[in-house]
Amino acid sequence: MRQVLEARKRGIWFDVGNGRNGHIWWDVAERAIKQGFVPDTVSTDWTPEGRTTGVVDFPNCLSKFLLLGMSLDQVIACGTSNAARTIDAFKDRGTLKVGAPADVAILELREGNFDFVDNYKNVRMGKQRLFPSATVLGGKLVQRGA
Repeated sequence: MRQVLEARKRGIWFDVGNGRNGHIWWDVAERAIKQGFVPDTVSTDWTPEGRTTGVVDFPNCLSKFLLLGMSLDQVIACGTSNAARTIDAFKDRGTLKVGAPADVAILELREGNFDFVDNYKNVRMGKQRLFPSATVLGGKLVQRGA
């Protein structure tokens, strides 16, 4: 854990890229998080191949970390503000500050029984899942199916 903290001090970020190359295995992710090693960012492999390996969609990937014990605030930061800070071109994203581009994904947190799949086809049931509710781009509501 000391090495992780030192790496973060040097500006090294840890991303979980939930994709087709075996990036999430429940047992390993769970042990890491229980030891305090949480990802800084969460990303996804939204390719046709990636969608066949449990990615499903970005809110589903974020929801996997709720299942693993991260708080909603931590999970949302991994997909928004933390992610925006890692790439210079997105420094003005991941915020709702005045003057920001006003690109917003509105997510709904639902309670229930939801199956989540890791990259090794292991299934775990979670009690919470994020679902897309609306999208705003440049301050304008995007109509579904548009």
